[in-house]
Amino acid sequence: MSLPLPPYLQAAPIAGLPVAHRWGPGEAMSAFGSTHRTVEGHLAHLSFRALLGLAAALGEWMHRRFEHLHDDHEMRLAVDAMWAASIDIRYLKVDAMQFPQDTASAIHGPLQALKWEFVNAADIYGELDFGLVRYLRGDANLVNFTLPDNKAFQAWFKAVLPRLAPLSAPSARDAAHGDPDDASDGQAGTDPLLWGTPVPREAFDPAFPLATADRVALIDTLLASVSATPNPFLRTPAELAAAGFHGAPYRYTGP
Repeated sequence: MSLPLPPYLQAAPIAGLPVAHRWGPGEAMSAFGSTHRTVEGHLAHLSFRALLGLAAALGEWMHRRFEHLHDDHEMRLAVDAMWAASIDIRYLKVDAMQFPQDTASAIHGPLQALKWEFVNAADIYGELDFGLVRYLRGDANLVNFTLPDNKAFQAWFKAVLPRLAPLSAPSARDAAHGDPDDASDGQAGTDPLLWGTPVPREAFDPAFPLATADRVALIDTLLASVSATPNPFLRTPAELAAAGFHGAPYRYTGP
């Protein structure tokens, strides 16, 4: 069983919306939008880990938008994997994330496109590439593109960015000038001075009282929940151990 739908998405009135958009090569390109300095400026204040978490949250929005028409189990597994990757990128099996393109279906096309965006995000995450900011802006545009009524999504997006910023040190703008080789063991995602500290999934829920919550426990629970379901996009504990992973896989005790 994948992670349950967060409360803010359960309440968002997007389930059952009709498909009003078209999808084809031209629409696919325009759906990602163009440069938006204000949005990218807000995203630049987030850490690389927070940006990877935001990619997972956008995946949940996309799945929820089409769930009544196509319950995409593969998307749910990919989202779970991205949440784990936002804690430690070594959990993710990027090479296993091979998704067929769909340039015809207004339902499957956007779902497949966002899955490929996960691959792109993971690829440039380890390079501390500031381009991740632009990818996330495009991903948000893609979700927005599929919604004939985007009020709930827009309200969430505007609320969650300033909520994440205080949890994001260093910001992507600052960390992009760092050197990935500075990571303590040469593995992307292990040096909080570059990628930022892990952000709990609950931080993406504007109504969740994060200030009084045990963030370490929240992250540990997420990893334990994700690892309970077989997932082709995640490394097994044995694979992690063989790769030199120290500590207990899919457990979290703090930065």
